[in-house]
Amino acid sequence: MTNETNRYLVREVHNFGGFFGGDTVTFTATQGDAEEAITVDERALTNVRDRHTIAAGMLLALVRTGDRVDSAELLGAATYPELRAALGAPQPVGPLDAPQILSYRCDACGMWVAGAPEGGACRLCGQPLDSRSDS
Repeated sequence: MTNETNRYLVREVHNFGGFFGGDTVTFTATQGDAEEAITVDERALTNVRDRHTIAAGMLLALVRTGDRVDSAELLGAATYPELRAALGAPQPVGPLDAPQILSYRCDACGMWVAGAPEGGACRLCGQPLDSRSDS
């Protein structure tokens, strides 16, 4: 089996835990027109501080081997508070030479996107950004 990375939009979170209080989150997500139930182990969450912060409206990049999720990266969220809650407080590596963009709002995507834009465009959709939407 090969690993593949695809983007999934969380539509509904079903539960946190799993059998015997496991460390998972189960949700329904869409990829294009396809909808499926997905279970992610907390250890697979690469940039999310706690599985309990996964919410509807979040966009995840999942690396999967068959049905198993090997890694899950939060790309964006419907609201700024949800994005910040999931990512947690930034951990500076050292002194900064300039302000650091932690996230921004893309009107074309309708999402708050984690990280900085690339070349003045949204990392998710490639549309040019209005510079007033950075935070």
